[in-house]
Amino acid sequence: MSHHLTIKFLASAGLFGAALMATPARADEVLKLGVSVPLSGSGANWGKGNEVMCKRAAQEVKEAGGIKVKGTVYNIECLAYDNKYTAAEGTKVAQTLISRDGVKYMYVFGTPPLLAAQSITERQGVLLFNATWALQSKGPKFPLSFSVTASQLEMMPAMFSFIASTHPQAKTVVVLNVNDPSGRDAEKVQREYWEKNGVKLLTSDYFERGTTEFQPIAVWLFAQKPDIVDLGTTPLADAGLVLKELETLGFKGVKVMTNGNSAEGLMATAGAAGNGVYMGGAVPFDGPSATAHQRKVNDDVRAVIGESLGFANIAGYDVVYILKAAMEKAQSLEPKDLAAVMPSTKFRSFYGVETGWGRKDIYGSVQQALLPIYITQVVGGKLVERARVMSKD
Repeated sequence: MSHHLTIKFLASAGLFGAALMATPARADEVLKLGVSVPLSGSGANWGKGNEVMCKRAAQEVKEAGGIKVKGTVYNIECLAYDNKYTAAEGTKVAQTLISRDGVKYMYVFGTPPLLAAQSITERQGVLLFNATWALQSKGPKFPLSFSVTASQLEMMPAMFSFIASTHPQAKTVVVLNVNDPSGRDAEKVQREYWEKNGVKLLTSDYFERGTTEFQPIAVWLFAQKPDIVDLGTTPLADAGLVLKELETLGFKGVKVMTNGNSAEGLMATAGAAGNGVYMGGAVPFDGPSATAHQRKVNDDVRAVIGESLGFANIAGYDVVYILKAAMEKAQSLEPKDLAAVMPSTKFRSFYGVETGWGRKDIYGSVQQALLPIYITQVVGGKLVERARVMSKD
């Protein structure tokens, strides 16, 4: 009897041990990153590119061993929702991410959605990253907010100086922007820095998002007889239509898109009129200076969204690595702890540089990522790098 019981016990123990061995190791913990981006409308490619880049970075971090905090391994899950580039949808998305999905970290693309979300995130203690040109979203009043893309105050001074020195004969400019807080903020900087470079502003105009007829706008701009047309915050698809109309009218001057993000996105609507355009947000990741990793990621994203990466999509990738760096530095997951170490945190950007934060002199607090500014030009439908300037504190 005793022998029989012993055998039965050993057999049961063996089955139990086998069951333990068959049970997979405990999965890494998952941290949700809310991604509020335009996935429809004229800004859809910017939003889709951000979503793809966020998920790409999250996968890279996971494959490299995850985020290690106090002995636990964490990975990022990117939860993307369409903010439609509007304040109303930006509010709805922010509320959904916080209340339903329980996110503690959020990334927002687009000024109206950002300004709508920021009052909620700051109040709810959510760490907020953004890729916008909204100057009013920065400063000591927003201790949980950080800008992860170069703003007009980094891009425009460098770009306008380069163009003025490259085209000394160009002495007048007309400016066009979207009629929203981002466009109005950009216009102030355009006005200041064109004039600082000896270029007279002839007129400044705005249009509403969703506009489809650009011929009257082009006629008005052309009638001013400018040497330079600066399309400011105009989305690529809309800018292409404006440039096409200007070419029909006979415009032969300098064409500028400070926030131009890709040659392909512009050429899709501009056609040959896109050639010669200077861009401040496009990066030649298929050029000779690109790394193998940058080329591969760029090719993969282009296959999804139909255009190359630029500053408007790269932020979606960088935010994942920023979170990783801050969490590992703070050894905490709490938004306030991360915000406290963020100003002294270094991170590896998709641009291929290790960088950090600065611009307290402008914004009153250290919350602006310091990133390279690429000045490119569309030649034969392709991007050519003309200059590169590193943002400095």
